[in-house]
Amino acid sequence: MTKQIFFLLIILFNLTDTFGQKHSTKKIRELADSILIEYVGDTIFEKYCTYDTDTYYEYKNIFGKTKWETLDKFKKTKGRFVKVDMRWLFSILYPECPYFNTINGRTSFYLDSLLKPKNIPDLSFIPEKYWQKDSCNILDKEVILNIAKQQNLKKGIKPIEAKVTYNKDLKIFIWEITQILREDEENDDERSIEEVIINANTGEVITHEIIDISVMHCL
Repeated sequence: MTKQIFFLLIILFNLTDTFGQKHSTKKIRELADSILIEYVGDTIFEKYCTYDTDTYYEYKNIFGKTKWETLDKFKKTKGRFVKVDMRWLFSILYPECPYFNTINGRTSFYLDSLLKPKNIPDLSFIPEKYWQKDSCNILDKEVILNIAKQQNLKKGIKPIEAKVTYNKDLKIFIWEITQILREDEENDDERSIEEVIINANTGEVITHEIIDISVMHCL
């Protein structure tokens, strides 16, 4: 009998503990939004930022097992709240940079059980020049294509493609010059590509390589 009472007390304790740490999902979103605004400002947040519905929170159920649930599924969180991975999508207009006039990316950060931030949002996908309201000074496509052709390119089976991206690790704009050298007629996923990566501001060739792509498909 004593063991049964002890077991019931444990269950009651867990129930109180589990269901005593719920949060309003609306409150969580409003708090997280306010934190993000501190980093990006009201204008960028309101015009170019979208809440990512793939935002999940972690909780523990009555048995102490870890579970995950989408934040917006219910008005309040379930079980004993542990943390939430808040996520947003960005599509920022950058008219000062014609070759890279839209900055696309995503950011996230965690809020702990007390709704305190555990880390800061990663905004490294936004070029420093954007914050400075500066032109990106990217070399013209024709100039870059001439630099690429000086690398003794092979003969491709399709026209050369060129696009500008931002490398957040190197913190520079780059031109990606690619052409298809070989392509399997029955399988588009199997091909060889020649790629030249060029610093979009200086014209320096960063890499030049042949990439063989082969994707296995399950029968």
